[in-house]
Amino acid sequence: MSNFKGLFKESSIFSKLLMLIGFACFFTLIAISIWMVISVLCAYLYSDNSVVFLNLNNKFHFGGVIILISTFILAIPFINLVGEFNQQLHLPEALKRIEDWMKASELQAKNLTEKILNVSSFEALLLNIFLISLLPAIGEEFFFRGVVQNILKNWKGTIVAIWITAFIFSTIHFQFYGFIPRLLLGAFLGYLLMWSGNLWIPILGHFVNNFIAVVFYYLNYNGYQTINIDTIGTGNSKWIGVVSFFLLIPTILYLRKTFLGYSAENSLIKNDK
Repeated sequence: MSNFKGLFKESSIFSKLLMLIGFACFFTLIAISIWMVISVLCAYLYSDNSVVFLNLNNKFHFGGVIILISTFILAIPFINLVGEFNQQLHLPEALKRIEDWMKASELQAKNLTEKILNVSSFEALLLNIFLISLLPAIGEEFFFRGVVQNILKNWKGTIVAIWITAFIFSTIHFQFYGFIPRLLLGAFLGYLLMWSGNLWIPILGHFVNNFIAVVFYYLNYNGYQTINIDTIGTGNSKWIGVVSFFLLIPTILYLRKTFLGYSAENSLIKNDK
């Protein structure tokens, strides 16, 4: 291994950044593959029917897709507002060294993410959509909502399982200053599974959430738009975050009614068979 030390020391900045992106993509694929293998293996070992265990047996309805996408777009200012509140939280003075470490770690993670997301070509955008939007949505939802939430609901019921899973989901990302927004995201994805009875619905929601970030980073970096979606609902625009919250309530209730209706329809179809 010592032969490789400093191997790319004299490489250009462009080459180093390209290599960094390549490493990130490679290890992302490995991580997602591990999530998937664990999920499928657990489903196989824990049940007589892996498809049913993972909630993949229900018919997918496209009627609620537009509402689902609209919900995630509408939620952006509110989530930003919650994120701003989260960033103002501090650990006790005795844990200051831990807090400083978390801040430094999250700053490094943010810088790495921006390097990966800030691309100029359309081909690189498509690659980011695949690696950052699609693969994590499938891998993480199979593991957290498909397996973890499924196991926990048999212990304490579905609602408790949703929130425990969301807590684990947020914790495992190791981002203290984004913990609450990710907790809410995880809970919402859990409720989507409960309402629809179809794992592909939270997978779609997770994908949409990531897709919005990837596309807006691309547009902003390449000068196609000047609005920073990460700041809408924060600072002087807090009122937009509040309005977003109150608009989300009827939207989510309507989304719930829609998916519950589809879930009931799926049950009728199965009973008829």
